[in-house]
Amino acid sequence: MSFINDHTRKVRVYFMKHKGELFQHFLNFKVMVEMEKGVSIKCLRSDGGGEYFSNEFSEYLKEHGIQRKYSCSYSPQ
Repeated sequence: MSFINDHTRKVRVYFMKHKGELFQHFLNFKVMVEMEKGVSIKCLRSDGGGEYFSNEFSEYLKEHGIQRKYSCSYSPQ
């Protein structure tokens, strides 16, 4: 999985054995960004893959005011 900052185009890549690891990697990434940059994540854009639809992940984003946007599945944009 990769996280790309739209403003700086900086990329962080995380390797996973299972798609279920995505939420924990996102939490780690969020903490790192907030500590390093002093800003919060405002929007998460994904391809709509099933790993992004867990109730736990959705509730977390909602609680922290992170907007979700989806691109077409299996497209890199």
